[in-house]
Amino acid sequence: MAGEPHFYTERLRKVLYNRRMERDWKKAAFWALRLGLSVTYFYSGTDLLLHPSAWVPYMPFWFKSLLPIDPLLYLQIQGVVEVLFALSFLTGLFLRPVTLLAAFEMVSILLFYGVDGVSFRDLGLLGAAAALFFLTFETRRDANITKT
Repeated sequence: MAGEPHFYTERLRKVLYNRRMERDWKKAAFWALRLGLSVTYFYSGTDLLLHPSAWVPYMPFWFKSLLPIDPLLYLQIQGVVEVLFALSFLTGLFLRPVTLLAAFEMVSILLFYGVDGVSFRDLGLLGAAAALFFLTFETRRDANITKT
């Protein structure tokens, strides 16, 4: 019948629309992870810089004894590193290696500090960093996900 869309034309339109929507959702998830990690690392990094003495009790004793520098200085250096991580998450520069380092940091905290009542935060950050790491691998179909 004239004026009615052909079945295959309508089906093709739906498939193309769904792929575009899928890319949009992936891009939104990618940015949600980047922004969430950026805010989290910026907050903890600036707190480490401004109040390093508040973080000393969370350092295992054996770790403090191995440090060649003062624990407060170490924590301030850690704060600078975390602010740099936040900037990487925000700008996308060195994103893949930084997500891997962030995941490694969370694994280290869980292994060396141990699991306690607030470890769920570290597990969440580990999952977010790992998810973002895997999303940074571009494929031909989803090449626009990582483009800022």
